[in-house]
Amino acid sequence: MRLLIDVDAMCKLAHWHLLSELPQLTGVPWGSSCSLASLKYRALKAQSKLDGRLFRSPEAAAEVVRVVALMPQLLQHSTEMLPEFQDISGIDAGEAVLLSALASAPDTVLLTGDKRAVRALAAMDGWVRKGFSRRIVPVELVILGALDQFGLEWLRARVCPWKAIDVAVSVVMGSRCDASEASVRQALTAYLGELTALCDPSLILENLPAA
Repeated sequence: MRLLIDVDAMCKLAHWHLLSELPQLTGVPWGSSCSLASLKYRALKAQSKLDGRLFRSPEAAAEVVRVVALMPQLLQHSTEMLPEFQDISGIDAGEAVLLSALASAPDTVLLTGDKRAVRALAAMDGWVRKGFSRRIVPVELVILGALDQFGLEWLRARVCPWKAIDVAVSVVMGSRCDASEASVRQALTAYLGELTALCDPSLILENLPAA
């Protein structure tokens, strides 16, 4: 299996110090992972000048640069499906390229932190989303996998300093980042359930391959 990772997921996981753990959590090595070519240059620039949106920490930008260098190839070319995802509310240019690439590679899944894109894809015609069944991995599934493997205290220490960069994760971890393990697990499961229920068959992968 190969893993496409969108810009949003790369940046959020880097801030949460989870990016380096991704191969262990997903079972997919960096050599079988890919992201957008534009991310490399945005991360390089952010090491000296933060953009305040994708990158709020130079350390996170440096981690993205390090990981991108481990990927054998970065996406920069469109495929024949690209027009289907252009000019769709909720799907930006980068997500359109990734979804187009995903449609052309049946052995690939997409890790995304962009909830608007997931909802927009779920609202598209059935024939468009048919090939995406169980091939979308929300960042919350990675967090749940980290909770399973490393425990709540480990997760808190990494996610809590930057939990506010994702509204759903901020709610899951609690206003003071003091939510219990049962509460965190229940909230993550409920949120993933909401995404799963957006369409039938569901877009959302049920479990990480490494689980």
